[in-house]
Amino acid sequence: MKITGRRIEGFLENPTDGVAVVLIYGPDQGLIRERAERVMKAVAGSTDDPFRTAALNEQDAIEDAERLASERSSMAFGGGRRVVRIEGGDRLVPAAERALSAEGDGLIVIVAGDLAPRSKLRKLCESSDAAAALPCYADDAQTVQQMIRDSLSAAGLTASREALAHLAENLGNDRGVSRRELEKLTLYMEGAGPEVSIEDARACVGDNAGRGLDQITQALAGGDLSGLAHAYASALELGNGPIPILRAAQRLFQRLHQAASDVARGSRPEQAVESLRPPVFFKEKPLFIKALSGWSLARLGSALDVLTEAERACKSGQGPDEVICERALMRLARMAR
Repeated sequence: MKITGRRIEGFLENPTDGVAVVLIYGPDQGLIRERAERVMKAVAGSTDDPFRTAALNEQDAIEDAERLASERSSMAFGGGRRVVRIEGGDRLVPAAERALSAEGDGLIVIVAGDLAPRSKLRKLCESSDAAAALPCYADDAQTVQQMIRDSLSAAGLTASREALAHLAENLGNDRGVSRRELEKLTLYMEGAGPEVSIEDARACVGDNAGRGLDQITQALAGGDLSGLAHAYASALELGNGPIPILRAAQRLFQRLHQAASDVARGSRPEQAVESLRPPVFFKEKPLFIKALSGWSLARLGSALDVLTEAERACKSGQGPDEVICERALMRLARMAR
């Protein structure tokens, strides 16, 4: 079953007992991690209890399709429901199918990237009553502001209208990064009073929107070589690996390719961007519209080939992954010029 909208919060607080597999996927890696942790804590009480939680490698589950089913059937020492976390994609479908039909009450939490609607894993979990699929898309303006209010309220704080606007503009669209910045702000405000002023917000939270994967995609689309180098270094510093970075770039060019196809059929760039699903993050719409005037369908196809080959090279051990990824990104930025 597909869990969306207001149903997500209720499911995270109390995952259904009859659910054997939870798929958490989408472009917002910070939100994915946050929701995976919440599901694990709701079921097992923590994310690191060695008797009730475990982490499994994707390759192990692929090589032994019964492994996930066996993990789900295993009983937790001391009682309670067991949770097994695994990262992967469509190659996990055979193992996930077996886990869904296995005996036992264990829960398998699958953490994935931005799966397309035609993804076999996504279809499996959306169509099965024993599975749940939770999409994690970038926050829109209203959601960002509500998340800020909730985080500040939990710390006994409020924010002025100007401070709220500044925070919403500069936190970026990765939930995990935004949470860390808000935690830093609450520490900054200790003993300073209940309301966050615009001065407080500016002093504590700068242009964090430029420090995640979104800044890499912005530099790629616009051919900004120096900006790309800075964004790439920042993304690595924030803990993003080469493969997630390459996949973020792939998502960008896949969406641009889809929009460019609509433009080729007669749509205006603004219409093509507005029709993309999931919706384009509100702050990125001008970037998409501008990029459509500079990237042809043929060059967008070539860009996707470059990224596919770079990911293959990383997985084949052809060199340091960071170097392979950076070279591919720089090549694309030059293509944009």
